[in-house]
Amino acid sequence: MSAILTNARIVTPDGVVSGALAMADGVISAIDEGNSALGFDCEGDWLIPGIIDIHTDNLERHYFPRPGIDWNPVSAAIVHDGLCISVGVTTVYDSLSVGSFGAGESRKADNLHRLVDGLHGAVAAGMLKADHRIHWRCEAPSDVLADWLPPLAERPLTGLYSLMDHTPGQRQYRNTSRFFTMWRKEGLSEDDIAARMAERAERVARNDARNRRFVAAIAHEQKLPLASHDDETVAHIEDAASHGVTIAEFPVTAEAAEAARAHGMCVIMGGPNLIRGGSYSGNVPASALIEAGMHIGFASDYVPRSLLECAFALAGERWGLPMEQAVDTVTGAPARAMGLDDRGALVPGRRGDVVRVRQHQGQVIVRGVWVAGERVG
Repeated sequence: MSAILTNARIVTPDGVVSGALAMADGVISAIDEGNSALGFDCEGDWLIPGIIDIHTDNLERHYFPRPGIDWNPVSAAIVHDGLCISVGVTTVYDSLSVGSFGAGESRKADNLHRLVDGLHGAVAAGMLKADHRIHWRCEAPSDVLADWLPPLAERPLTGLYSLMDHTPGQRQYRNTSRFFTMWRKEGLSEDDIAARMAERAERVARNDARNRRFVAAIAHEQKLPLASHDDETVAHIEDAASHGVTIAEFPVTAEAAEAARAHGMCVIMGGPNLIRGGSYSGNVPASALIEAGMHIGFASDYVPRSLLECAFALAGERWGLPMEQAVDTVTGAPARAMGLDDRGALVPGRRGDVVRVRQHQGQVIVRGVWVAGERVG
């Protein structure tokens, strides 16, 4: 299968080329200045690489659209995939939590297996358009992680592991007031709250270090990337580095982000953090890291469209990054973090994952999507 896209502004790693992009046999075969007499007229729109999202919680939301309501997992995967394609995401790491305490129905062991079965079934049947992998988010203090993770880790779509600790009082949840307010609404007394905090601290002491070593060993054995989630301190980063972590995902302080870069880690921030103007948890704004000159990447976290908006916001008036640098934050940077050297840039020989984009009245509109050279949207 071959295709030529002409009359386009093509965002390459070296700058923007006004001309034509050709694809053949699933890869980009040529990028040339000037328009081609043949091919599909892109009417001056941008062509960017397919976006790579290494962390999205979106699949779980379609599986459990409301509390207590579970949807058919294959259907959930199809709807999720369609949303990804509609916002230019062509490679997606579906993040699924293993061992999260106090979690919803979608994160229970039986539901995790049902959801993963549905995703694998949809992929095997050719129902999905994006390239899907699984990002296992591993709650290090969990009592059940060591039992639950091994059979999940064996699933063929496994592509990334991350180490998490959502214990109140540190990392993402440094501010405990929101928990205390929520627990009081549940009817807990002050003594109950103190007991719960003590129990969670004890769980960290009992499991955290051991589970971090356990997950790291699995990731390294499978030769898959390992990320650390919500690091707060330099000590957190140093501990992550000791486990072979190469991705600092959503560091919550500038100090942690700077330490991660010093250790050679790829820093990945949440797209909603940049677009909303800050973290909903009160953590370091992604904008502060950009303005400090730090080269970072983005993941969608909980809003898949945020990645497309990040790229064009960074190339806009406020930050004024060159288009190729802005686009790289959602394409090349995550590709490098994941070791995906076959995609993430519009370069001859790379996969034909291409997104046609137009800006209209302040909005960024996807007008075409190609995955491995085939038009899918």
